[in-house]
Amino acid sequence: MCLGGIATFSLPRVTFAQVKQAGRLVFVLLRGGFDGLAAVVPYGDPDYRSLRGGLAFEESDLIALNDEFALAPGLAPFRELWAQEELVVLHAMAIPYRTRSHFDGQAILETGIDRPMGSADGWLNRLLQVMPGERSGIAIASGLPRSMSGPVDVRTWSPTQLGVVDDGYLDRLSVLYRTDGVLHGRFEAAIQQQATLGEEPMAGQGARRGGVAPLMTAAARILREDTGPNIAAVEFSGWDTHANQGLVGGALDRLLGQLAEGLLTFRTEMGTAWSNTTVVVMTEFGRTARPNGTRGTDHGTAGAGFLIGPKVARSTVFSDWPGLATTALFEGRDLKPTLDTRAVLKAAVAGTFDLTPAQADRVFPSSDAIRGAYDLMG
Repeated sequence: MCLGGIATFSLPRVTFAQVKQAGRLVFVLLRGGFDGLAAVVPYGDPDYRSLRGGLAFEESDLIALNDEFALAPGLAPFRELWAQEELVVLHAMAIPYRTRSHFDGQAILETGIDRPMGSADGWLNRLLQVMPGERSGIAIASGLPRSMSGPVDVRTWSPTQLGVVDDGYLDRLSVLYRTDGVLHGRFEAAIQQQATLGEEPMAGQGARRGGVAPLMTAAARILREDTGPNIAAVEFSGWDTHANQGLVGGALDRLLGQLAEGLLTFRTEMGTAWSNTTVVVMTEFGRTARPNGTRGTDHGTAGAGFLIGPKVARSTVFSDWPGLATTALFEGRDLKPTLDTRAVLKAAVAGTFDLTPAQADRVFPSSDAIRGAYDLMG
């Protein structure tokens, strides 16, 4: 049943339980594969400038983190997170399966396994299965993302595209639903959630349409409630930059600016609940190290991501940097992967919800050999 952008799935019980877990985890998926070498710039690498050519930033335009790495200009708001010891920058990171297919890459990242096929459950749903006590999840998306699919029922919320209906219409509609034992509860829950979120306009999920900050505001209003969900999945499309990627103020830099603004807005809107919140930002793959012939980058392998929140141990750039020399590139074209996404995700779930390594291994099957990067979390 959908109403005002609210959608519920599967069971009649639609109100969130009184959750016993204090933590909140938000998984932000940037669909399309963003260019990690443009977002987190290895300006200290001696091969950076010659390799990147026309997509190499001037050092004066960057937000330096240390002598080796800097943030793109659009990510300037992240300086606040860095100063507050709330930002882990991840680099040379990739899923455990080598592919340049959006479909396969996103499937692996969302299921948390090491191959495109083989799991009906998403890793966020398995996390809900593993967590003790009452727990709940929500997807801030137009539908149920694969990361949330599984036996534990979750809810979804997406912005309305149909305009606002008046109270009289809702009252008349309520009479129709009142006699339905299954749908009436869902209808009432939708009305309650819409009251919580308000009716400010939403621009949609695509980052190019400016929808990051509004959607992250909505996510915060849901998650900060005492009985709000433990887990949220949020996604933004538009990161596939094959042409005219640009530099300062270019297409990708503007997207990164929207992302940074949205995440800082989320942090503010969470209020006191931020103290128990962790945000993970990932994409299905990085992009080619060299620009292509249309001033963009093609599908690659390793890339960058972010781990954000007060529960991280400290602000740092976490990377076993492989270098950008031609001989160091994966298949002669991509940044070589040295960090498994599952190692970071294991650390995030364990540190946020006080899970044991054995429980984290259950969330990511067949990953026993991948040690979680547990020192990333405080």
